[in-house]
Amino acid sequence: MGRGIDLARELGNHEHADAIDNMKDQLLLVLIKRLGSDIRIPAAEIDATGGLILEMSMDQLTREFHFVVSGKH
Repeated sequence: MGRGIDLARELGNHEHADAIDNMKDQLLLVLIKRLGSDIRIPAAEIDATGGLILEMSMDQLTREFHFVVSGKH
C-alpha cells in the first residue's frame, strides 16, 4: 500500500483510501495497455527507483487521473 493511502487512512479518510486502493490494479492495467500491452522491465530498473516517488491524483470534475514521477524531497 502506498504512503498516500496510509496517510489518508491515518487522517480518517478511509473511504478515499479504499477507493484508490481498489483501483490500483485497474490503473496498472490501463498504464501497461497504453505502453503496448506487452512490456518487459528489468529488475535493475525497478531497483533503481529508490529515489523516486509516484504522485497520483484525480480531477473530480473531469474524472481523469494524473500521475507525476519525481525525486524524493
